Amino acid sequence: MDATTKTQTTPEQKRRFVNYKIRDTFNLPEAAEAAVIPGFAEGLPGVPQIDPLYVFEMDRLRQFTMFWVGGFRALMIEGDPSAGKTSFIAQIHARLNVPLHKVPCTPKTDSYQLVGQMLPTEDGRLHWVDGPVVRACRDGTSVMLDEYNVLDPGEATGLNMLLEGYSWTIPETGEVITPAPSTRFFVTQNAVDSLIHVAGRNEQDTANDDRFSYMQVDFLSADLEKDLIVRHLVAGGVEADKAKPIAHICVEVATEVRKAFREGADPNIDKPISTRAALRWAKYTVMYNPILRSKGRSGLHFAIQQALRMRAPMAGAVNQQITLKAGYDENLVTATT
Repeated sequence: MDATTKTQTTPEQKRRFVNYKIRDTFNLPEAAEAAVIPGFAEGLPGVPQIDPLYVFEMDRLRQFTMFWVGGFRALMIEGDPSAGKTSFIAQIHARLNVPLHKVPCTPKTDSYQLVGQMLPTEDGRLHWVDGPVVRACRDGTSVMLDEYNVLDPGEATGLNMLLEGYSWTIPETGEVITPAPSTRFFVTQNAVDSLIHVAGRNEQDTANDDRFSYMQVDFLSADLEKDLIVRHLVAGGVEADKAKPIAHICVEVATEVRKAFREGADPNIDKPISTRAALRWAKYTVMYNPILRSKGRSGLHFAIQQALRMRAPMAGAVNQQITLKAGYDENLVTATT
C-alpha cells in the first residue's frame, strides 16, 4: 500500500511494538538465533508491500540494524544508480511493518511539500495539512526522501531541527511538533563525485550532512545477485537448471563491466550494468532463446540490446564479454581463446 493512502492511526496502534527475529524475518540463516530487531505489529496502513524475491545482504543489513536499534534518527544512503538504495529501505520497512512515507525529490521540491501547508476548506477557510515529514513525526513512523541531493540546499537545511529530534513550531498554527522517539528519516542519493554521470546533484550544507549517519551501498555480491536473478526466473516459470546458467553469465558479464568502468580499464565502457538491467537482460534472454536459437543466433547477445541502452563502442565491448563468458558468439559459433 502506498504511503499516500495512509489513514489516521490510533495511539494504541502506534504503541504495538514487536521484536522480530532477524534470521527468520530477512531469511538470513547466518544471523544469530537470538538476534532481534524492533518493528510494529501488522495492520498499520502505509507499510510497503513485501517483495518475496528480494535478497538481503548480511553486511548491509548489519549496518542498518546498528543504526535502528541504536536509536539513531537519520540515515543517509549513498551509492551509484540502481545499487538498491531505495528498495533496501522499503523492504526492511515491509518486513518490520513500519509505515514509510516516500518522497521523490526534485530541484523544485519546496519545504512546504515536505512539512505541510495551509489549504482552503470547502467553506473557504484555511486549515493546516501535514506533509510527509510532519506526519511521520506525529506517528513515530519513517519518511524517505529519494534523490535527496537534488534538493536546494536551503530547503534541506530547513529540516535540521526535526532531523535532530528537536521540537518545531508550525508558524501558521502555533502548534508545536515533537518527533516521536521511533521516528526515522532516510535519504538516498547518488554521490556528487560519482564516476557515473548524474545531473543536478548539489553539495548539501555541512550542518545538514552532520545530522545523518552514513551508509555507502554497492551492488550485491555476485553470488547474491545470481540468486536474485534465479529467484525471479524460477518465479516466472523457468526451470532452475535453465535459470542458473543464464544468471551466471549475466552477472559475470555485469561484474566485469563494472570493474572495467571503475578502473578505467576500457575507454569504451562508459557506465556499469546495474542489477536492474542484468535482471531485465536475463528475462529477455529466456524469452528470445527459443526463437533465435532456431535461427542460429544467440538470445544472450540479442537480449542485452533490449535490456540496456548503450552507445556503439560500449555495446561492442559488452558483446565481446558475453562471447567470452558464454563460450559462443552472436551466431552461436564456438569462441576461440
